[in-house]
Amino acid sequence: MGLLWCVMSLYFYGILQSHASERCDDWGLDTMRQIQVYEDEPARIKCPLFEHFLKYNYSTAHSAGLTLIWYWTRQDRDLEEPINFRLPENRISKEKDVLWFRPTLLNDTGNYTCMLRNTTYCSKVAFPLEVVQKDNCFNSPMKLPVHKLYLEYGVQKISCPNIDGFFPSNIKPNITWYMGCRKIHNFNNVLPEGMNLSFIIAMVSNNGDYTCVVTYPENGRTFTLTRTQTVKVVGSPNDAMPPHIYSPDDHVVYEKEPGEELLIPCKVYFSYLKDSRNEIWWTIDGKKPEDTTIDVSVNESVILKVTEDETRTQLLSIKKVTAEDLKRNYVCHARNAKGEVDRAANVKQKAPRYTVELACGFGATVLLVVILIVIYHVYWLEMVLFYRAHFGTDETILDGKEYDIYVSYARNAEEEEFVLLTLRGVLENEFGYKLCIFDRDSLPGGRDKRPEGPESRFIASNGLRRAHSSWALEGSFEYLPHCFEGNKGQLSWKVIYVGMGISTNFGKDVFSYKNLFKGQAAGKHKELLCH
Repeated sequence: MGLLWCVMSLYFYGILQSHASERCDDWGLDTMRQIQVYEDEPARIKCPLFEHFLKYNYSTAHSAGLTLIWYWTRQDRDLEEPINFRLPENRISKEKDVLWFRPTLLNDTGNYTCMLRNTTYCSKVAFPLEVVQKDNCFNSPMKLPVHKLYLEYGVQKISCPNIDGFFPSNIKPNITWYMGCRKIHNFNNVLPEGMNLSFIIAMVSNNGDYTCVVTYPENGRTFTLTRTQTVKVVGSPNDAMPPHIYSPDDHVVYEKEPGEELLIPCKVYFSYLKDSRNEIWWTIDGKKPEDTTIDVSVNESVILKVTEDETRTQLLSIKKVTAEDLKRNYVCHARNAKGEVDRAANVKQKAPRYTVELACGFGATVLLVVILIVIYHVYWLEMVLFYRAHFGTDETILDGKEYDIYVSYARNAEEEEFVLLTLRGVLENEFGYKLCIFDRDSLPGGRDKRPEGPESRFIASNGLRRAHSSWALEGSFEYLPHCFEGNKGQLSWKVIYVGMGISTNFGKDVFSYKNLFKGQAAGKHKELLCH
């Protein structure tokens, strides 16, 4: 038996060498048809030539005298070698254009080549076969097909895939369904039905890996097929709609100054649509950004929901925007199988801010107010007198008084000199008061020639000023009780006490004046000021 296999190998090698110089259409290694099978399970592989590369089928090629030859290259090897079809129990066999493994082993992994040829024609293609191991929960490195179900879309089914051709139709295999490691039994909305698995109402909680295990007999042997697929619940077509633009919107204004960075997001929501292409793009004055002379960049990001609804964002960025850029028209566009929408961004140039000018104006105003307050506190008396002199009314017209102040003083040289020179000069010449000085205005040669006594002049004055140096109640002030007695209820003036020199009994003098006014003037003198 071993000798026969060596002879066949040499014969096959001779055929390959004899035709090495002949032309052969080599389609190379078809990595798109990488086949993965589980260890210790049957596998059937059809030659891809008749499915994708040639226009005729195996029967037509066989009738035309073409022969199908199989060979393979082991994993991590470069040498092509024939496939041994004389293994015990026919573990590897060929039936027309199908290569069978009953079952597969780990060392069957490699690149398999099927070649169709005769003396004048040759065509071949290679494809990879990978034998993988699985654990008790059907976990493996195998790439799983994905089956999508619509969310809350009524009864939907999935089928156990890739089992056709393994057993005749008259054989009823035993089928068990699993979700992950759990056998599906008495699930709320999932019902096994032979080769099919029904979902009464598909929910997001139904997402996961589902495995069907098929057991069938063949020639006194029992084989097992394991098929795992991923179920993904997606948005219902009843909820499908055209794209919805979140940003830009009519309520957001992008105000920028020249030289600042301009960032405008185009944020769009796409509901799930099967085989729909979701597109999003910007136009600037009707042109795509790459077709303009603006230094602009666009970055896109995608947020995918569980139901495969997605939110796409394209961020348009201009590092240093110009005044001309702020006048352009920026429009966000979006499109899917349901329609196309667009929306323009509201871009404006920021109005100038007079921050420095306003701050200077406010500071100047505060400074001016402070200066005016200081001036008022220092020169308030001068301001009042100035107002009286130029804008005020003559109070003597209204109250019938001829004098502003009646001056009373002691009869001695010191006080007479003070009253007639200093006090009169200040009050009359500088402040404009009208003084009634008894010795000047009531004696012969004075201004006042009226025959009345001191009482009439006292009453004709708006105020009383007492000036003396001894702080004693004496001299010309002794007539006051008589004036108060005869003019009760008519007095409406102030009393100002001016003292010269050092007071030795200030409290007694003030007390005497207060008692005098309290006892005699029953009530309209306003105050007594002592200086």
